[in-house]
Amino acid sequence: MNATLNAHMQAIARAVGRMRAQPLATCLSIAVIAIAILLPLGLYVLFDNVVNAASQLNTEPNVNVYLELATSDQEAKDIEKKLRAHSNSAQVTFVPREAALADMRKRANLSDLLADIDTNPLPHAFSIKLRSFEMSILEAMRKDTLSIPKVETVTMDFEWAKQLTRFARFIEHLVMLLGGLLGAAVLFVVGNTIRLQMLTQKDEIVVARLIGAPRRFVLRPFLYFGALQGALAGLLAVAATLGIGLWVGGEVNAFVASYGGNFFTQGPSFQQSLSVITVAGIMGWLGALISVSMYWRQIETSR
Repeated sequence: MNATLNAHMQAIARAVGRMRAQPLATCLSIAVIAIAILLPLGLYVLFDNVVNAASQLNTEPNVNVYLELATSDQEAKDIEKKLRAHSNSAQVTFVPREAALADMRKRANLSDLLADIDTNPLPHAFSIKLRSFEMSILEAMRKDTLSIPKVETVTMDFEWAKQLTRFARFIEHLVMLLGGLLGAAVLFVVGNTIRLQMLTQKDEIVVARLIGAPRRFVLRPFLYFGALQGALAGLLAVAATLGIGLWVGGEVNAFVASYGGNFFTQGPSFQQSLSVITVAGIMGWLGALISVSMYWRQIETSR
């Protein structure tokens, strides 16, 4: 057991030594791999924040009915009875104009604007929860509601939230596709780096084989070299994502706060970051394994 552990530790030390011997080439390879990881990781973080933002919105389908400004309280009660009688109305909530104005006055970015207003500019309104969400039924309901006297506007304000959710799902599929393509790019970059390492150290490998060194002793440092490259690239990609997220998040949070909102962007969690680094290391090891498998026979036959 100790002998096996020592053999692996020696292989890791040899891999680190080879990285130190070529710092510029190693850094360039790590940077290229990190960029390939950064693209899908950044899109995933963006997707995750969009989903979080969409989950805070009211995406439950509802219809808002706004009455004419001159509508009396009695006329509003009569309209409420007609709205409740509609076959597609599950629940009707009356929003008096006074309550709507009081709610607007509570908002920090609107209180100063409304401070000098003497008359209430807001109409009575109703919010209707629906039984059916089929577009044909909704359009018929809109037409029926607009035909009621004193009804000025009917809006269905859930469509944009549904479109936002569909966009988030599209981003999820795009991340998966891009991750697969760039994963193949990681394999290619690591494999090409290992191939160059093997060709550069071809004489050393041949000599080691002639004196009886087993195949695993010769190839193990190359596998650790690829795994270390991948893991370091994953770490760099995570750090870059966190840095970009902090910069962009500060701008987004300031923009949302200017409209009285309270939304904070989130970067990759510790578990996600650890997963990215682990997967990147495995991809680097796999790329090295493919490369050494392809070029080992070529070196063996040239001894």
